[in-house]
Amino acid sequence: MTHDHTTDHAAASPAPRQTTAYLKDLFKQVGFTIDARRGQNFLVDLNLVDLLVRSAVIDPADVVLEVGTGTGVVTERTSAVASRVIAAEIDQRLAQLARERLVERDNVVLVEGDALESKHRFAPGLLDALDAALAASPRGRLLLVSNLPYCVATPVISNLLARPRPFDVAVVTVQREMAERMTAIAGTSSYNALSVWVGAQCRGEIIRVLPPSVFWPRPKVDSAIVRLDLEPERRAAIGDLGRFHTFVREVFCHRRKVLRGILLRMAGGKKTDAAHATVERAYTTLDLPANIRAEDIPPDDFVRLAKAFFGDA
Repeated sequence: MTHDHTTDHAAASPAPRQTTAYLKDLFKQVGFTIDARRGQNFLVDLNLVDLLVRSAVIDPADVVLEVGTGTGVVTERTSAVASRVIAAEIDQRLAQLARERLVERDNVVLVEGDALESKHRFAPGLLDALDAALAASPRGRLLLVSNLPYCVATPVISNLLARPRPFDVAVVTVQREMAERMTAIAGTSSYNALSVWVGAQCRGEIIRVLPPSVFWPRPKVDSAIVRLDLEPERRAAIGDLGRFHTFVREVFCHRRKVLRGILLRMAGGKKTDAAHATVERAYTTLDLPANIRAEDIPPDDFVRLAKAFFGDA
């Protein structure tokens, strides 16, 4: 697919409606069988497909990233509005179906293969396509708009927030439990390292909880559409993103233990004077209660805690 923008994206011919019956018939025709390991649950409630895309409020200059393109039903809608869409699909068979659906969409680049090179790194080919799209549309925002496969949802969100150029807005379907973690506040049962990493950079909102019945095949758990809005000033306050991410994950390995003991171990051990001095500095800077636990510290205070711990405050 090319980048000739003389074509009106919205004028392309409408593709068939993605319903359960349509998918079953299509897959039967091409001999496609569901690969459960890849989280292939297709959103078949078309009102919710529209809600997913509408909630992103896409502008004509924006670049959309989609991970888990499937048959291209979401891609079809985003490419009717956005400047460019970079879509990734790991399954060669689905990628071919998406190409056929999107044949008239000249502003879509379909990257075939795993979006992730590893748990902590995107595939270079996907990043190259994304960087090229952003360079070609410099006034546009980067939007993540996807029905994310459960198995890659956390690394996709986390890794994008670790990039020098993160998303400006993410509107995604994810497992309900993950949506609750990304939007959780300190002191609640869902609050964890992901809550801090996302919450220190974004404002989050669960737009709609989705029952299994709106997907085919039906997953065993509820899902949710969640929207994340990057807040650049809060992100900038973090400073060293990689160091902060590692710090948060390490602290939350022992989330229910008293924070002081965790920090002492991280600083070199309870027997060293330097470790005690480091921890006292952090506690004094934030005026923390002696018995506070990691799960009780809000994201912005975690940013301050990391800076105090490393001597930046």
